Amino acid sequence: MTVLVTRAAQDSEKTIARLSQHGIEAIAAPAIEIRTCGEPDLPAACRALIVTSANAIRAIAGRAELSGLLGIPLYAVGDRTAEAARQAGFTQVRSASGTVGDLAGLVCAEIEPHEGVLMHVRGREVAGELGGELASAGYTVERRIVYESVCADQLPEAAVGAMETGVVDAVLLYSPKSADYFGRLTAKAGLAGRLADMTAVVMSLNVADRARAAGFGHTIVANRPDESALIGSLERFLKGRLKD
Repeated sequence: MTVLVTRAAQDSEKTIARLSQHGIEAIAAPAIEIRTCGEPDLPAACRALIVTSANAIRAIAGRAELSGLLGIPLYAVGDRTAEAARQAGFTQVRSASGTVGDLAGLVCAEIEPHEGVLMHVRGREVAGELGGELASAGYTVERRIVYESVCADQLPEAAVGAMETGVVDAVLLYSPKSADYFGRLTAKAGLAGRLADMTAVVMSLNVADRARAAGFGHTIVANRPDESALIGSLERFLKGRLKD
């Protein structure tokens, strides 16, 4: 069983290692490239940081002004982002283990609006409007854009070869943008017609819509928007293929 992983290169490596533990062979097919953008000033102090992607942590890790923020509470949307924050040196990390809505709920449950400014460290484009949700609840939120996601130049030769020979059982798609970009890169490789016979295992209904628009003939949606649920859905699909 062969699976393509479309996450950015650094994240693809981690996912491939997880899949290997489940006995699933995977090939990196990064559709997205993460680029640090600008050097926006980080405030000298704030009540808490809120982060919706490990990419944001990586974008600010190592910056001199970060040292003054490492002891400030950091609220992460999920466990993997929380772990990236701990590895970067943050000492007070809380994970919502879910969606942007779960993260907003956790912040509201533990911090009062009058207690100070929240800083949302984020990408240029994000899924959901966390800052808007918190602002409507009375919080003061400052946004710092520290990275952006762009389309990769091309798919790796190993991924293209696997698609050409028809050995790909599934493609993991994490975001609407990754579905768009993967479709674009597949067309660039002259393989757009192959998607109609392939299955995309995706993080949400929005991603499924974009996967179908990109040309996928089949989609499977994880029952939760996190990688553990995504891998669980993939495993069930692959077991079904083996039975057939």
